[in-house]
Amino acid sequence: MVIKMHRIDLEKYNINCDLIGDINNNSIKVSKTDYKGIKIEKVIVNKTLSKKINKKEGQYISIIFDDNTDKEVSSIIKEALIKELTKILKEKKLLGKASLVVGLGNNMSTPDSLGPKTIDKVIVTRHLQILQNLDSNYSCVSKIAPGVFSTTGIESYDIIKSISNMIKPNFIIIIDALCSTSINKVNKVIQITDSGITPGSGVENHRKEISKKSLGIDIITIGIPTVVNLHTIVKEFLDEYDVDDILKKKGNNYMVTPKNIDFEIEQLSYILSNAINNTLHK
Repeated sequence: MVIKMHRIDLEKYNINCDLIGDINNNSIKVSKTDYKGIKIEKVIVNKTLSKKINKKEGQYISIIFDDNTDKEVSSIIKEALIKELTKILKEKKLLGKASLVVGLGNNMSTPDSLGPKTIDKVIVTRHLQILQNLDSNYSCVSKIAPGVFSTTGIESYDIIKSISNMIKPNFIIIIDALCSTSINKVNKVIQITDSGITPGSGVENHRKEISKKSLGIDIITIGIPTVVNLHTIVKEFLDEYDVDDILKKKGNNYMVTPKNIDFEIEQLSYILSNAINNTLHK
């Protein structure tokens, strides 16, 4: 039996992506380096480029790897993340300053639990500073996992803004699970950006924007794609399916994640928390 298949132009469908590397645009100039076999790509989005690719202004750094399960590779990924995160904080003169670390996401949904699970392992020290018992090798760090709007009834933005106004950190680090348009990038890219974040935008569930513009304080976002949109996996359909009808139906807009996602999230949250701890504390 011969199965006849045809290619679909996905440009006409509403496919969202969180990764700068998913955008196919000749205007994007990528600076590429290598760190012990780990690829690092950097993109600067200025005002003009921002309008062309519909991404906020700022720098986007992607740490790209093939496997995070190997102990040696995990160590190199962590080193690369510390290196890039330290560089950003130094550029902004924030290294050693007080910070609030936020883990976005839903702890009851494994693909969306990267933020909360990373937060669990982040070392907090603000209480020691208040007690005037903070060692000089540690900076002042607070942390929170605000949950998601559907379980708390409160926007993450409102929680972060309220806490930020109260404890007044010098900057905020946000960890969140992202969505990719490439199945090959799921759990294999760490993106760091100072452009802020709109929670849920990758899965068509836009919440309030969390950025320097909206909060008046520097925001560093660290994200990893843990899901991919079904539209981007299905490149070709069998002729007996009505392609337009299937892709346009909201009920068919599934998000797909690897079967070993629980193990991957545990590994990645360990890498992220370890890198954050080693960056914020000497």
